[in-house]
Amino acid sequence: MNRALITCVAFLALPIDALGVDVVSRVAEVTVYPSGAAVTRIAAAELPAGTTILRLPGLVSDIDPQTLRASVDSAGVRLGRVRIGREQQRAAFNAEIERLNDEIRAAETRLAVIDDAIKSAELRLKFLDGLAQGYAKEAWLGGARGSADVASWRQALELLDTGSDEAYAEIRRERERRAEVERDLSVLRRELADLRGGALASSYVEFAVTAERATTAEVRLEYFQRSAFWRPQYEARLDSDAARLSLVQQALVGQQTDEAWTDVALSLSTSDPSGQLEAAEVDSEFLDLAAAVPVAPAAPRAMMKDSGLAAAALEEVAVTAAAVTATLGNFAVTYDIPGRVTVPNDADESQTYDIDTLGTDVELVTRVVPRDSERAFLTAGFAYDGDLPLYASAMRVYVDGAYAGMTEMPTALPGAEVLLPMGEDRRVTVRATDRGRERGRTGIVSRYNTEAHSYLFEITNRRSSPTRVEVRDRYPVARNSDIEVDVRRGATPPDETDVDEKPGVVLWRRDVEPGETWRIEHGYTVSYPADKVLTRRQAAGQPRTR
Repeated sequence: MNRALITCVAFLALPIDALGVDVVSRVAEVTVYPSGAAVTRIAAAELPAGTTILRLPGLVSDIDPQTLRASVDSAGVRLGRVRIGREQQRAAFNAEIERLNDEIRAAETRLAVIDDAIKSAELRLKFLDGLAQGYAKEAWLGGARGSADVASWRQALELLDTGSDEAYAEIRRERERRAEVERDLSVLRRELADLRGGALASSYVEFAVTAERATTAEVRLEYFQRSAFWRPQYEARLDSDAARLSLVQQALVGQQTDEAWTDVALSLSTSDPSGQLEAAEVDSEFLDLAAAVPVAPAAPRAMMKDSGLAAAALEEVAVTAAAVTATLGNFAVTYDIPGRVTVPNDADESQTYDIDTLGTDVELVTRVVPRDSERAFLTAGFAYDGDLPLYASAMRVYVDGAYAGMTEMPTALPGAEVLLPMGEDRRVTVRATDRGRERGRTGIVSRYNTEAHSYLFEITNRRSSPTRVEVRDRYPVARNSDIEVDVRRGATPPDETDVDEKPGVVLWRRDVEPGETWRIEHGYTVSYPADKVLTRRQAAGQPRTR
């Protein structure tokens, strides 16, 4: 048991020698973390010379003695014992509150279990994707050396096919379950908020203070509340003609404690006191031999639960705050919201505060994957030159004043290259023509089937200025030395191959002039033994194309 806990237990056991003098306290300062908040209450007390018992009533019912810290800010005043007491409520009220709290905790546990299952399935997909890329690279090398292990590749293909299907199915099931649990949790929290309306507090704290002379003292009480959160979110506004991006960093704040925070000094910290504090232990590992049993990779346990509410369940109140002060420490960033604010303890309401605005020139690139979709998508790239890190979160996107939708802002450290999706680029039109397959046979002694594929991609720039366009497609990768893949004569050579270290993926890049139509000839021929059947597989997690 740590020293803080021993001290609190001793405080609780101390008898009270005299009746306490009730002092009215108020929440003056709140520091909100990603999971929880540190609340500071202050009270002014008139103290005679000698020892006085001060009693602060009307506090939240779930103060944790281990997080409680009391102090007196006055010369000649010494703080003595501290005692936490519980106010008695009506039995029926307490029983109903306890029932709802139990159901809420159970629902939050179910959400954590579902999130762990989704992360486990996503990790399996990531593993399969890495396995697929590894086998693809090995195929090229094995084919070149004439040492391809066909049986091993077939087993790998079966594993990829079965494993990815099961993982995707599991993710779909768990997301459906999560939506149901979130709906139930929203109802429970609303019921709890309604019941709390008549009696928000049932605790009090008593202080024994000794003053050398009569004086006025300020008493401060600090404690931690878990039912609060903040998380970053962003708003990106792109002027595509000027290639100028305005990125607004915001903070979404909410709390469902037993007390409203009215007219408080609010700070937001990126430190997470609910997280793990020490590195894991490393145990011995022993090797032995046994029958081989396939084991699916397991995802690491989540270190913390989602501290916020589902975005769809929140009524968001926008609060514009000028000149937020940010302090960069060695381990966290703290944002001080200017002025004094009010954060209600409403399960269906959160507030948004503007933290900072970044204006930067961007490089616009329109990306096209013609065989997947005849749509073009705009991206904005820039070098982040801010002093404080940007944390990954949701982002609203506006292009030329029109709302484009929601996406994800990646984590960006100072000096990082950032690439943001801006939605569909309707001023670049795409047409993909599949010219069909030509099948045939070659050879006299050894018979081979051939498949010739031919495509035409046409990209037209409808803008009044040149537009950088990137087009992506692929050539199939042979995993058997008996399969030959040849680029057709007259095909447009790509500017990059094996893009993002993905074998066979190719990229064409060009600045397309206003009104210009860029034509790309894409084609290849596949040859394989006539007595074999050609199969096709895609790496896990990659989109299928026609």
